[in-house]
Amino acid sequence: RKRMAETELTKSMNEFLSKLQDDLKEAMNTMMCNKCQGKHKRFEMDRDPLNARYCAECSKFHAAEEGDFWAESSMLGLKITYFALMDGKVYDITEWAGCQRVGISPDTHRVPYHISFGSRGSGGRQRAASDGSPASAAELQDFFNRIFQGNHGQMRMGTFSAHLSHLPQGVCQPLLPLHQRWTMLPRRETQNRNGGKRC
Repeated sequence: RKRMAETELTKSMNEFLSKLQDDLKEAMNTMMCNKCQGKHKRFEMDRDPLNARYCAECSKFHAAEEGDFWAESSMLGLKITYFALMDGKVYDITEWAGCQRVGISPDTHRVPYHISFGSRGSGGRQRAASDGSPASAAELQDFFNRIFQGNHGQMRMGTFSAHLSHLPQGVCQPLLPLHQRWTMLPRRETQNRNGGKRC
C-alpha cells in the first residue's frame, strides 16, 4: 500500500510538473496587448540572427540585432509577416503587429523599428507593484524563471505587455501603468567602426 501511494504521488507530481512546464512555455510565447487588452502568440522561427532579415534591394538576408522589428512579404506581396529578434531568437509576431495596426514596408534594407523592453522606471530603478496588489503575470513569470533557469540577474522574457510607440527621436516615453512594457521606436542609424552605415 505504501509503495502504491508513493507511485501515485510520483505520478501526480510528474503530471503537475509537466502541465506547469507546458503552461510556462505557453506564457513565455505570449505577448500582452494594450490595444485589445488580450494576448497574442509569438512563434519562434528557425532562423539564424546573422541571416534573419530578407532584403529585396540586395536579394539576400542581413543580420538582425536584439530588438530589431521588421516585415517581409510573400505570395507575390499579398502576405506580410512581421518579425522581431528577442532573446537572441527570431519570432513571428504578426498577430501582435496586426492588432497594433503596424504599417511597415516589407523587405527593406534598413530595420525601420526597434523594440525595447522596459521594466524599469526613471532613474533606472525597477518599478515595483503597489503595496497590497496581487502579483502580476509578469512577476510570477520572473519567479518561475528564477526557479527553473537559475537566472538571478536579468530575467528572460516571459509573458510581457506590448506597447507600440512611434515617437520622434529624443522624445521621452511616458511610463505606462504596466509592470513590463514593450516600446517600439524608430530605428536609429548606427555607424560601423569602419565608418560605414549598418544594414
